[in-house]
Amino acid sequence: MTPFSFEELQKILELKPDEIDTDLLIFNSTLFYVENLLGYQLADKNYNELQTVKDYKVYTEQEHITEMINIIDMTTKLSITHCVIDGRRIIFFNPKLEGHTVFLNYNAGFTEETFPADLKEVIVKLFLLKKKEFIKQINHEEETGLEIPENIQNIIYLYRRKCL
Repeated sequence: MTPFSFEELQKILELKPDEIDTDLLIFNSTLFYVENLLGYQLADKNYNELQTVKDYKVYTEQEHITEMINIIDMTTKLSITHCVIDGRRIIFFNPKLEGHTVFLNYNAGFTEETFPADLKEVIVKLFLLKKKEFIKQINHEEETGLEIPENIQNIIYLYRRKCL
């Protein structure tokens, strides 16, 4: 499930009912394009990782953690409950965990409630650009290629840098 649905886009742009199939394809293409530019998926989904504790902490591979489901010490097979989750960093209180491998099971991504408005705006603007380009191709007009305006690029780069 995506945090920004096609139905919401329809309401924002008041899309024509007779172009729904084409618009849906362009919308899905736009979401895929944005995810490729960002380097991560936007939808909230489940991840499993093995990490080694160093300096009493580990870092998750995914940003935007929505729920930490389970942390298990793979040496003792016990669940770890005493820790602090700060963004991608998980800090452990038990010094005996140093050097141990831990199994992390968590959900990360955006939900409808946490999806940033500026990213939503980027998707809407890119959708309009892609649709305009599609119409040019259908009408056999001069092909210019999709050029992303600088303001859209800046927002994408901002979210991309946050996850490096």
